[in-house]
Amino acid sequence: MLQKQKLLSLYDEKVKGLVKKLLLLDGDLESEVSFEDFLWANSIFWTRALNIPLPHSYVFPQIQEDQNNCGSVNKSYEVFTDQSGDLINEQEGKGDEGEAQRVDSQVNGITSTSLQSETLWVEGLVPGIDFCNHDLKAAATWEVDGTGSSVTGVPYSMYLLSVGKCSPIQDGEEISISYGNKGNEELLYLYGFVIDDNPDDYLMVHYPLEAIQSIPNSDTKAVLLEAQRAELRCLLPKSLLDHGFFPPHPPNECDNTCKTGPICDFSWSGQRRMPSYSNKLVFPESFLAALRTIAMKQDEHLKVSSLLEELVGPGGERQPSDTEVRAAVWEASGDSGALQLLLDLLHTKLMDLEENSGTEDRDSELLQKTSTERLGQHACYENNSSEETNGSTSTTQKHKWMSIVYRRGQKELTRLFLREAEHALQLALSEGN
Repeated sequence: MLQKQKLLSLYDEKVKGLVKKLLLLDGDLESEVSFEDFLWANSIFWTRALNIPLPHSYVFPQIQEDQNNCGSVNKSYEVFTDQSGDLINEQEGKGDEGEAQRVDSQVNGITSTSLQSETLWVEGLVPGIDFCNHDLKAAATWEVDGTGSSVTGVPYSMYLLSVGKCSPIQDGEEISISYGNKGNEELLYLYGFVIDDNPDDYLMVHYPLEAIQSIPNSDTKAVLLEAQRAELRCLLPKSLLDHGFFPPHPPNECDNTCKTGPICDFSWSGQRRMPSYSNKLVFPESFLAALRTIAMKQDEHLKVSSLLEELVGPGGERQPSDTEVRAAVWEASGDSGALQLLLDLLHTKLMDLEENSGTEDRDSELLQKTSTERLGQHACYENNSSEETNGSTSTTQKHKWMSIVYRRGQKELTRLFLREAEHALQLALSEGN
């Protein structure tokens, strides 16, 4: 609904009048373009667009001509400079969410040679490649032959490259590519499909900004939050659970890396020991730092002020770093208050999800009712699928199936991260943290 409202505003303010002028210039006095036409075109483009690397002179031919005449150019644009030269690879770059690096740059007085060597990333449709569906085990990736000397013989031509090392793609086999490591929320919003049991799924947890105004010492806590560069929201990828207290898969014996947060590296009094569970916490430190600050009691808040005054000195010789502020907050309050607040946020999220659509078991029951034989044989369904649908009933079932898969995944992740937070809180309390 939010996306449709945004597109409606765009259509009314810019697109409608522009299309009318273009039709008049083309001599078409009868055709009329509706908002539904714009929705169709918008969907067709953005569910199939690739980030394509092109020479600067191709994207801005007039600017290149002016530059050759005047010797300088003053233009802002999104630019990615190709440092490697020949082959430009875009394995996971479909749509405006591709992995291509974007840099806003103000160009002044650049020579003709340097401009010609610039590579700009531009979203566009590539016939043939734009038919490729997404797959976790993609059969191919697409690449750009930067100079035309490597594969195709044509500069900046694009081609598909098989990723299979053992056997070539067989006749009749679908050629799929990867759109990137995207969760179901992103896939559903951008492309209109989901993946059941998506390994790249994630959960978003946030503390409402407006709620800070109602907590004790809200003004000074807001200053502390800014000093720590703390985040009031975080994305929790499903993969984090592999390193938590309850990993879904047996731990890799080769992966014995210990995760220690900055909170354990600094202490004034030495009275608070490094937690035994620090290398198992799956929650981002920047988010926990925010929750520690918000959950601080009055005496803990005063202790933080005292500790920081020791660092600053009577004359305010220097400002404490963000790491030092985090350490002061951690030494004064520990982890238990933050973890309890995190539990409350996760409980609230789960209650909201279940209030709107029931439990995970209820979702599973609905999936069985809505699954057809075709839905049961495929893991994901895309708007640009080449398969024909059997009328509006099949389309409705497909949309219903995707919605249920998405929300069931959100409930599952909330429950799993809730278990991680509960166990961490128990350990924190037992260790006096």
